[in-house]
Amino acid sequence: MHDAKTLRRNFLWNTAGQLIYMGAQFLCGILVVRFGTDGLYNSGLYNTAITVTNIFLSLASYGMYSFQVSDMRGKYATSAYLKSRGVTCGAAVASCALLLVFCAALGRPYTVEQTACILLFLLFRMIESATDVYNAVLQKHDRLDLVGKIYAVRGALTLGSFVLVLSLTGNLVLTLALMAAAVAVFFGLYSLPKAKPFYTPEKVSSRVVWTLLWECFPLAVYSVLGTTTANIPKLFLGQIMGNEAMGIYGPVVQPVVLLQICASYLFNPFITTFSRAYERRDKRGFWRAVLAVQGLVLVMLPLGLAVSHFLGRWGLETFVRADLGGYQYLLSPMVLACILMALVLFYSMLLTVMRCMKGLIFANVCGLLTALLVSRPCIVRWELQGTTIAVIIAVAVQLACLGGCILWRCRRHFAMGPLPLAQEPDGLPSDASEHEV
Repeated sequence: MHDAKTLRRNFLWNTAGQLIYMGAQFLCGILVVRFGTDGLYNSGLYNTAITVTNIFLSLASYGMYSFQVSDMRGKYATSAYLKSRGVTCGAAVASCALLLVFCAALGRPYTVEQTACILLFLLFRMIESATDVYNAVLQKHDRLDLVGKIYAVRGALTLGSFVLVLSLTGNLVLTLALMAAAVAVFFGLYSLPKAKPFYTPEKVSSRVVWTLLWECFPLAVYSVLGTTTANIPKLFLGQIMGNEAMGIYGPVVQPVVLLQICASYLFNPFITTFSRAYERRDKRGFWRAVLAVQGLVLVMLPLGLAVSHFLGRWGLETFVRADLGGYQYLLSPMVLACILMALVLFYSMLLTVMRCMKGLIFANVCGLLTALLVSRPCIVRWELQGTTIAVIIAVAVQLACLGGCILWRCRRHFAMGPLPLAQEPDGLPSDASEHEV
């Protein structure tokens, strides 16, 4: 009974907090069009910053959240995860700076305003990445309710500072600077104190930290590849059609991206459930959970298509800008793209629980190569819609590969029967062959 109550409490609080944070991000993307003397110009700056920093957020987070939560036997101390996050955040900042220099060297530099927005939004993202380590600590101790509260307050701070500063100044650079400062203060005064009672700081050697980073390196590769795959078409759009096209495409599809984020929140609370079922080789329980979560995600497809068809134009004209209602045609394909991306995240989480690193990398390399091949021809032929078509093609390839790897891995794992083998400290089978696809 206690477990059921805990799960219900965690799910409700976490879902509510995530929805508030998601709504705040959505409103920022919409309201940026409304404030300032040139809303589309600011929107282009904002969406460029989001697109570029998405890639480096993946590097900073290192794909480690599911790994940390599913480390059921404590193979690595919390202090090791914390120290490793300092290393990955530093690498993300350095890599972003190198990208900006590289673009300038190629003769296609970002403007001063674009560069400032990218770096400030990157700072905001690094604080988010640092917070995730502490959120994983809370989730491991069945306190996802606290995680939900952290998300809710951070969302309110983000939206409040964004709206206040941008409406008063119309200056996006100043807005992002104060927004990052607000969440940094909240991180120090709330997020850290809430997580501290749930772990004991330990002295961890550099060797242990680097061992953790090496073990999770395939997850980092997968995370960066997966994020890059979804963002490559938008990067091509900015290069081919310019800042104004980004300023239109971003706010138009932003409401639909909520579907993907919302869908991912459905399965994140159940990482420990999948981990325990897989560890116990509870085949029936594992697949029942997989099918249930997958069904919840797929139910969102017809709902999203219906909303985009019947309310899309009205929503764009009412909540975004009156002159953007004509871009309703972009919504339905983006609904499909977002549901596919949500399933990619779900399948990737399952492979992370299974520690099937080669499968993750294989699937994401296939998706990345597909995105690189199809983005330019799709955008040249279908312009804004071509961006979404390229995403759908690339993500569909990625999803098919992930699904194949899951079936292959599960067939081998559950064929061994319900009795567990000798366990490693992380709770996974000690048979080395089980770490191969």
